[in-house]
Amino acid sequence: MANMTYEQAVQREQDIESELQRLKEKRAKTAADHSRATELLDEFRTVHAMRLDMQQDMALGAVRAAVTGEREDIAVVDSVERNAVRTRDAAMRVVDRHIRDGRLAERGAELVESAMHSGTPFEQSWTRRWTIATGSEAYERAFAKMLTGPHGHLAWTREESDAWRAVAAVQAEQRAMGLTDAAGGFMVPFHLDPAITLTSDGSVNPLREISRVVQTASNAWNGVTSAGVTAEWTAEAAEVADASPTLDQPNIPVHKGDAFVPFSYEIGQDAVAFLSELTTLLRDAADQLTATAFTTGSGNGQPKGVLTALWETPGPVVHSDGAELAADDIFAVQNALPPRFQPRAVWNANLTTLNIARQFETSNGALKFPELQSNPPMLLGRRVYENSNMDAAEGDVLLYGDFAAGFTIVDRIGSTLELVQNLFGEHGRPTGQRGALLWFRTGSDVVVPNAFRVLNVPGGS
Repeated sequence: MANMTYEQAVQREQDIESELQRLKEKRAKTAADHSRATELLDEFRTVHAMRLDMQQDMALGAVRAAVTGEREDIAVVDSVERNAVRTRDAAMRVVDRHIRDGRLAERGAELVESAMHSGTPFEQSWTRRWTIATGSEAYERAFAKMLTGPHGHLAWTREESDAWRAVAAVQAEQRAMGLTDAAGGFMVPFHLDPAITLTSDGSVNPLREISRVVQTASNAWNGVTSAGVTAEWTAEAAEVADASPTLDQPNIPVHKGDAFVPFSYEIGQDAVAFLSELTTLLRDAADQLTATAFTTGSGNGQPKGVLTALWETPGPVVHSDGAELAADDIFAVQNALPPRFQPRAVWNANLTTLNIARQFETSNGALKFPELQSNPPMLLGRRVYENSNMDAAEGDVLLYGDFAAGFTIVDRIGSTLELVQNLFGEHGRPTGQRGALLWFRTGSDVVVPNAFRVLNVPGGS
């Protein structure tokens, strides 16, 4: 501890504060918890005294620098650094609270934390402030009351009103920086944002599970990919070869999608229960839309699907010689994938194709691919995922590759809900319904085409 730097002392103070906060929030404290709290308080006093001494030394150095014409505003730098640390810790406490309350899965928490450390410094800062503002319990209550009707805000408490203004400020900053195309509407609480919690039981689409999924606060994701670096053996004192990799810089834009749900005045009056049901319906609709696009989307006004992208690149498509799927085709498509991508490769196919392959037999009547009967199913030693959006009738019956390396899905955080106060019937009279319009932005594309092979059978499966 004696060799601790000023930055390390600041960080340790914040860590102790976070740990003490965690212990305070525990409902059933043990003797060990009380003992640990005492130890942390003693350590904090020691670290705090050291930091004050170092801060005085830094201040003295600043005065001396000013005398010699080399002024440095250490106080300002220190303030900026401390604010960044406090914001990060506050955002993580919000995430931890939602996990503890069972409102956010650990996978969702990982995505939020990753987004806090991705992109430009502004995007990282904005994401942390978005988490704090939209993760507020007061904001969730204010959000639910807004769904009850045009005067829902009249039922806000002062705390809820302050929370709403805090989110509005974050949203306004996003618009001012050009990170969104549309005005109006209000941000959904972060633990209900499709970019964090998008799931569905209606479509069997594994792409979010097996691909690389990133979050962004901007209009596009810019990455760097490479086919890899070639290593070599060299003799003593021999000149090494130039192994500089060829780098690509994929740009994946995010496209706007929306989902609309009408609901009656009566349903909307039960704001708290209705909020949960409404967000489930909206997320499911969004998932249905994107699941298809991630597989076969055109890339024009919507995400580019993995199959669409592979057909645009020479090499990844393996054509069958027959008019129907044959066992030899399965071996051929696996053999065609480069060894670099084999260890993490998996299969995608729709249920029709999988059931055909399950019936292939050897010459003595045994099942040719018995692993397909397992749970989870396997094929030639690799995991199989059912993808209901692969249309066997189009001929693309099997997709094989390293999805984590080759296919990227981009979700822009900060989804928005627009409330339509009254819906009207065909004769122009109110129907006693309101409407909730969720709009979100997402994109996808293949970033390493050579990481895949797709089997095309002219007659389908």
